Amino acid sequence: MGVDMGGSIIIHAFGCFFGLAASYHFQPKLAAMSPNNVSSHNSEIIAMVGSVFLWMFWPSFNGALASDGNQQNRVFINTNLSIAAGCIGAAFTARLFYGKLEMTIIMNATLAGGVAIGTCSDIITSPAGSMWVGFIAGIFSAIGFIKIGPYLQEKINLQDTCGVLSLHGMPGLLGGIASIFAVAALSGQFDKNYFTAIANGGTTTDQVMAQVWMILVTFGTAIFTGYFGGLIAKRSMFHAPETLFKDDSHIHDVVSKYPQSYIDMDKKDD
Repeated sequence: MGVDMGGSIIIHAFGCFFGLAASYHFQPKLAAMSPNNVSSHNSEIIAMVGSVFLWMFWPSFNGALASDGNQQNRVFINTNLSIAAGCIGAAFTARLFYGKLEMTIIMNATLAGGVAIGTCSDIITSPAGSMWVGFIAGIFSAIGFIKIGPYLQEKINLQDTCGVLSLHGMPGLLGGIASIFAVAALSGQFDKNYFTAIANGGTTTDQVMAQVWMILVTFGTAIFTGYFGGLIAKRSMFHAPETLFKDDSHIHDVVSKYPQSYIDMDKKDD
């Protein structure tokens, strides 16, 4: 059984590639050209506040399954250091490509550090290790937002509205790869019962291969189930017209049809 304390693989990477595989069947060209498919200054300010809250609570998310104080301590410290380093990496990349600090890129790539460190957040025992993981995750995530996301949208019309590939997919895979090296290099610092494969009479190599298989199986399962799940959803009666994607103006039509008594009641409550 692979080690994945913060769910970088089984939560973030799986959810990302499941969603992308499903969304491949939905290629809303009209929605992509909509003027509503842009962010505003006010929405970015609100998103920044949300990112700050996510930064504060991400260590507890990664450490939810930690069993003792020492394990929790490693998870909390590694997660905070990784997120901080991710912010630096994202700022560096945004400055390199845009010549300025782009808020949207930095906000999302900052949290990529928390995603990437999740798998090995309880294994890494040095500040430098967690900071390198976060720094690289911030760079990869920022490049994903700047280059990879627009490229995929242009080439295969993949609509990744929230940038899950850059925020969850690539950092999640990076976290899984980092866990392979962390287990190989640091397993000797832990009791043999700490890792499932070693506890069952295996070796460090067995645990490393467990990490590799965890990544491959999760990736394959996500793509397979997501693709067919999206196909079923597209052919079902619940598929909304693409003109409604990224546009909530039709909600006003629903509000206008409320009984007048409901509207009067709402005004009275105010």
